[in-house]
Amino acid sequence: MLDLNVFLTLAVAVLLLVLPGLLLSLSLRMRGWAALAASPLLTFGLVLIGILVVGLLGLDWTPWSAGAVAAVVVAGVAAGTAWRARRRPAEVGAPGDRPDDGGRLWAVLAGVGTLVGAAIGFRTVVVGTGGLASPNQGFDALFHVNLVETITRTGQVGPTVAGELNGYPEGASVYPDALHAMASLVDQFDGTSLTSINALMACIPLVAGLGLVGLLRELGLFRAAAVAPITLAATTGYPFDLIWRGPIWVFVFGITFVPAFLVLLLRTLERRDVALTATFGVSTAALALIHPSAALSAAVFGACLVVGRWVQRTSPVGRDLLVLLPAAVLAAVLALPLIGKALVDTSGGTVVDWPAVQSAGEALGELLLYNYDSEYPQLWLAVPALVGIAVGWRTRGLRWWYAATGIVLVLCILAAAYEGPLVQLLTGPWWNDRFRFEGLVFLGLAVFAAIGVVQIGGLVGALLHTVSARLGDRVAVLRTSAVAVGVVVVVVLMGVLSGFYVQENRERMETAYVPGGGGAVSTVDVTAFRVLGDLAGRGPVLNDPNDGSAWMWSLGGVQPVFGAALTKPVKPPLPDDRQVVVDGLNCLDSSERVREAVEDLGVRYVYSSEATILGGLTPNEGFRDLASVASLRPVYEQDGATIYEIDPVPLQESPDGSCGLS
Repeated sequence: MLDLNVFLTLAVAVLLLVLPGLLLSLSLRMRGWAALAASPLLTFGLVLIGILVVGLLGLDWTPWSAGAVAAVVVAGVAAGTAWRARRRPAEVGAPGDRPDDGGRLWAVLAGVGTLVGAAIGFRTVVVGTGGLASPNQGFDALFHVNLVETITRTGQVGPTVAGELNGYPEGASVYPDALHAMASLVDQFDGTSLTSINALMACIPLVAGLGLVGLLRELGLFRAAAVAPITLAATTGYPFDLIWRGPIWVFVFGITFVPAFLVLLLRTLERRDVALTATFGVSTAALALIHPSAALSAAVFGACLVVGRWVQRTSPVGRDLLVLLPAAVLAAVLALPLIGKALVDTSGGTVVDWPAVQSAGEALGELLLYNYDSEYPQLWLAVPALVGIAVGWRTRGLRWWYAATGIVLVLCILAAAYEGPLVQLLTGPWWNDRFRFEGLVFLGLAVFAAIGVVQIGGLVGALLHTVSARLGDRVAVLRTSAVAVGVVVVVVLMGVLSGFYVQENRERMETAYVPGGGGAVSTVDVTAFRVLGDLAGRGPVLNDPNDGSAWMWSLGGVQPVFGAALTKPVKPPLPDDRQVVVDGLNCLDSSERVREAVEDLGVRYVYSSEATILGGLTPNEGFRDLASVASLRPVYEQDGATIYEIDPVPLQESPDGSCGLS
């Protein structure tokens, strides 16, 4: 049974993701599945505007301030659209204003498919994350959860707030934080920083499913639209592998909006409306504020769509550019001041070049067989996907999807199997990470798998039609709905035989969301955090950046000095006092410089754990051998978790052997 608290957190997350954007899409006179599909991306457009407005007005980021901004924007758009409609009534059947078609039956089945896909996603993530409450043990998890904690506790929002986690001066460290801003709103309504961000991850199949339904119905693939949310939600490679691996939450969440981006792009190109064009530009900037490489991924798919229109001569080049160029300029004007530093300042990030680990054939085979970096293939998805690839080409309006999927597939193979400057140039914007490309490939394959299911279901339907014809008029309904029944039969059979891979995907997630603790943070740490709260209150407490102790904030309510792990080399450089303790806290007995740094940080306690995020000895020399430091008096010790009270002894003339400073 679903726990009430989990249900409430999920419900809040769904409503905040969908409802504001849906109101905006309706005010723009979008209707039907297109309005619903675009709504989560439009919500983040409102989040972007909210971040700008509350920053300019000096307001705290709360549901009320964000909601007020959204309400004003929606009301203004609705009023403007109504005024324009009175002056220039829309023509009946005008492009972009057409009602969704395809029959009521397939529209209903699309709704059912979306709900089933959402249920698969909810069950997989909720169980895999221990009821949304288990922390991910990956390197980046601390940063993301504590960034949500920072926004919630300080009321500050915007990409520069990320620097506060490790005490950087304002503007020294910039990170796109639209996802974290949304998680903070969920947190403030119902939940914690951890459960809120886990809940948003659980919503990925729902958001992506809505987008795929809207996109495929725009392309006339009404039958495949009913199946795509299910084939997506059952896939290991996207989203679940990207949720637990790393974790690369901002990227996997960002590419979830690619289908919604394409729906909005199509409607914008068709209608050529000023308000919709501006909204598309704002939404594109918002996608970049979730993650720039997710916006780049959407641009790859979008470019293939637009070029496909030009190749098939369904739209003049100049006509499309008159819409695209102003939207692109607006997106740049909004996004670059917020995250431009993160994009162009190489001193603020790390260049990553992962080694080649596969042959090209291995990478291609594992992708097409739904077997990427896993023990067994997902044959109940792979077979329909291969069928869909074979038959989908007959649909002219879908051929651009082949191009987009092919591009990300090639990039995945390059990242997995090849080295060299050209490979780094092409894959660098995605951190040369084959798993990021894996997610994009499986997003593309979800459409082909849906087409394959429909094709197989059509064969089953033909058989049912033959049977019904022999039985006569008594089963006339079966005869007229044979294809739909056949598709339902195939989907149900997939569910019975594979369980939609919920158990397998849940078990893979649990390798990072370790039940009962383990890894960087364990039940031992959680118990120690409670003791630390009694001793230090809300903090701050000095901690090793790389031992997982920063979880004390979200799990124990105690603010750490270092809220995120450090990479080597540290970029950008830490403030002097923080670098001193990282390098030489264990020199506290002999270094006046270290004592001054500790005093400047305003701390009374130090937390230390034997476990480190990446395993092995901590890379921060100042936090090694703390037990030998006389000025650190242990007040709590349990299974490798130690709380020290800072109690300086008279300065020694020379450092002892444990001192990390030269």
